[in-house]
Order: sequence, then C-alpha cells, then structure tokens
Amino acid sequence: MNKAQLTEKLAEQCNIPKVRAALYINTLVEIISESLVEGEQKVTISDFGTFTVSQRREFTGHNPKTRSQIRVPARRIPVFRAGKGLKEALNKNLT
Repeated sequence: MNKAQLTEKLAEQCNIPKVRAALYINTLVEIISESLVEGEQKVTISDFGTFTVSQRREFTGHNPKTRSQIRVPARRIPVFRAGKGLKEALNKNLT
C-alpha cells in the first residue's frame, strides 16, 4: 500500500474528503519526522509501534565497480519497532 492508497482508505473509513485525509497523514508524518530530527529519543504509538533513531558507526566499504576502499561516514538512521498489538494482529491467524 502506498501513500495515495492509504489516503483513499482513510478518507473512505472516516467519511472525509481525500484532501483532508492527505492533510492528516502528511501532518502525522511531519510531526514524527520533526520530533526525531529535533532529538526526541522515541515516538510511540500505543499498540502500533515505536519510531527511534539509531547511530551507525563509520566503516570502510568497497566500491563494487572499482573495488577500491571507501569510507562510509557515521550516520543516524530511523528505526521502527512494531508494538505488541501489531505483532499480535500479524500472527492472529497462524495458530
């Protein structure tokens, strides 16, 4: 499912215009992103999951074309960890 499909589904289920649904989705994504960029340790949505930032260390990699070594700088990456409710929903029909 992509963002447009998610927007359509939200608009349909909440009986709101697609424009308003898109605004809500964009606002939610923006708030989560800004919070993590500004240094918030984690953003948790109960029973869905937690968004955090992880620090990757610098390492030496290889350019596959030239086989030369390159330095890959340290960086911050977003991490999503599924919550209990989402995990249970995914595995509900497996038992």
